[in-house]
Amino acid sequence: MNDLPQSLMPARDGTSGALPAERKLTAFLEEQTAESALTHYMQMLLRRRLVVLTAILLGLAAAFVVTMSTTRLYRATAQLEIDRQAAKVVNNGNDVDPPAQAQNQEFYQTQYGLLKSRQLADMVVRELNLTDNATLLYGYANSTLGLKRKLPEPTGSRAQRNLRAASIVIAHLSVSPVRQSSLVNISFDSPDRNLSARVVNAVADAYIASNLQRRYDSSAYARKFLETRLAQLRQKLEESERSLVDYAGREQIINLDAPSSASGTDSTRTAPGQSIVASDLSTTNIALAQARNDRIAAEARYSRARASGGIDTAEGATDATITALRSSRAQLQAEYQKLVPLYKPDFPSMVALHQQIAEIDKQLNRESAAVVDRLRNEYQIALGRENELTSKLSGLKGDVLDLRRRSIQYNIFQRDADTNRTLYDGLLQRYKEIGVAGGVGTNNVSIVDRALVPTAPFTPKTTSNLLLGLLFGLLVGGGLAFLLEQLDESIIAPHDLELKLGVPLLGSVPISVDGVPVLTALQDRKSDVAEAYLSIQTALRFSTPEGAPRALLVTSARASEGKSTTALAIASNFANLGRRTLLIDADMRRPSQHKIFATANVQGLSNALAGHNNLDELLQSTDRPNLSLMTAGPLPPNPSELLATTRLLELVSELLQRFDNIVIDSPPVMGLADAPLISSYVQSTVFVIAAKETRAKAARIALRRLSDVHAHILGAVLTKFDARRVGYNYGYNYYGYGQQEKGLMHRVRHLLKSS
Repeated sequence: MNDLPQSLMPARDGTSGALPAERKLTAFLEEQTAESALTHYMQMLLRRRLVVLTAILLGLAAAFVVTMSTTRLYRATAQLEIDRQAAKVVNNGNDVDPPAQAQNQEFYQTQYGLLKSRQLADMVVRELNLTDNATLLYGYANSTLGLKRKLPEPTGSRAQRNLRAASIVIAHLSVSPVRQSSLVNISFDSPDRNLSARVVNAVADAYIASNLQRRYDSSAYARKFLETRLAQLRQKLEESERSLVDYAGREQIINLDAPSSASGTDSTRTAPGQSIVASDLSTTNIALAQARNDRIAAEARYSRARASGGIDTAEGATDATITALRSSRAQLQAEYQKLVPLYKPDFPSMVALHQQIAEIDKQLNRESAAVVDRLRNEYQIALGRENELTSKLSGLKGDVLDLRRRSIQYNIFQRDADTNRTLYDGLLQRYKEIGVAGGVGTNNVSIVDRALVPTAPFTPKTTSNLLLGLLFGLLVGGGLAFLLEQLDESIIAPHDLELKLGVPLLGSVPISVDGVPVLTALQDRKSDVAEAYLSIQTALRFSTPEGAPRALLVTSARASEGKSTTALAIASNFANLGRRTLLIDADMRRPSQHKIFATANVQGLSNALAGHNNLDELLQSTDRPNLSLMTAGPLPPNPSELLATTRLLELVSELLQRFDNIVIDSPPVMGLADAPLISSYVQSTVFVIAAKETRAKAARIALRRLSDVHAHILGAVLTKFDARRVGYNYGYNYYGYGQQEKGLMHRVRHLLKSS
């Protein structure tokens, strides 16, 4: 960019010195530099693929060995239905079993536990005679990589074999309830398919028999308990009734028994009634009320009869004699009135009629007086009865009060006897119901499907085991890969260099393929190695505001990292641009540039530092245009003493007057003072790191040593990079320009910020 005329340079932002578009591009690239965690882990697994593949193979092998060494087991399954309550044949209530057990989930959990109980297993062992069954006792371990061995004879006492067989039945019996139903699947695994079916069916039958037995035992216990309680209550009832009768006899308390209203076969039972005195009081009170009513009615009739003379009363109107007399008088009076117009009163017939009427009137008066007398007699009789009943009631009240005082203790005895009788009757009825229900044999368990003989083994499951082995191997391999990745401090990829060292990446050089040496690959301008160094040369051109540094030092942390090749490639690329370039071999301990160019190392840098002033004798031309070489020269006894003088600075300044660019190939930094000394006299330094060989710690120490002498480190070059092995795709063929572009953009951003 700095080679362009100022007139052709685009306008920049006055505040930052960068183009607005460039600033946006720079911000965008900085946001996109971080890779996703998934990509990082996938690349890590790809880099450690040998470890992962080895772990997977070991996992598969282990799964295969486990599968082949596992005994083939056959599973037979039967299905049961367990209801919360059994069908009720009689209404015996469910008081014998706790009601909560049939109303919540604890009931089913209890049944599942009973299915795997030791008592049930003992019943199955005895039923099938499994005590001497060698297949059950020893067959589960009868497989070694699929080779069967002869089963031993059962040993030990019978009790020990019974216990062992029951334990094996429990261990290999599984209970699986069917969700949202009362169905339960019971399964048994054994090496013998027929034995599996027999054991499962025996467990189902034994469970039903055990359930019935528990119900019968529960009823038997209840009957026994009720018999004991009935005997106790019978004795208490007899004692309480005897005390009641004795006290009633002593106190002369006699109560009348009333018929009981209880229904059933015992309908003739009588309930305690009132005492005789209370009954007489009640009867007398009723009779007194009736007598009082009769007396009031008789008194009213008598008063009306006395007031009217007895004729105009209801009794007179209903009296037959009075009615007949009235009728006769009415007829005579009618005849008399008919004759009044014809005859005078003294006419004989008129006198006779008048005398007859008068006689009838006398008779009516006598009959009326008789009615009044009769009503008076009725009133007096009613009054006398009322007075008699009143007197009798007064006497009975005293008797009742006295009886009540004497009945307090009697009532206590009565309540005690009634309570005992109620308890006794209730227990007696319950005893009868349990006795009937105990012989019915109802059950809440039924077999839905009996077990069939299995046709194929249930375990081992080869496919599942291999998949588990594959998964286990993948997990172990991934864990080992992650652990090795965390422990590995080597620089493995371009982005790893910037992350672990914090220096800009100038470019990465791929490792030579097909056995082609790097120097040979450099001669092919279209090779990947040549393209990589061209990209590095481009990055150097944008490394400083003035362009590529004229005096450039190439060094590394340790030997054999490719620094000499890098120095030669950089110098050759500068020369190919038409720039006069000098390559100086400053490694006066193990020089190599003279070997690369196949020239003599008679005179060189060591002579110049020792005071030789004729530079033309120390410079050698090469077969490459614009490229000159200064070899290391004779190896001095102590190169650091030569480099510590100011002669190197003077030499570089003098050579810059003859050449456009100077590239210095220096010794490694670690353990030597040569590279730090040289870096302090040159404009910039390029740090070379070999991928998968250089440890990040050693590289950081080397960079710190260079930083201590204020060396201007432009960036780092990653050599011997194999993208196929580390799991990254950098574009061009297996290697490419992606990461180089990243390093270039880093330098561009650096240049834009500093310009």
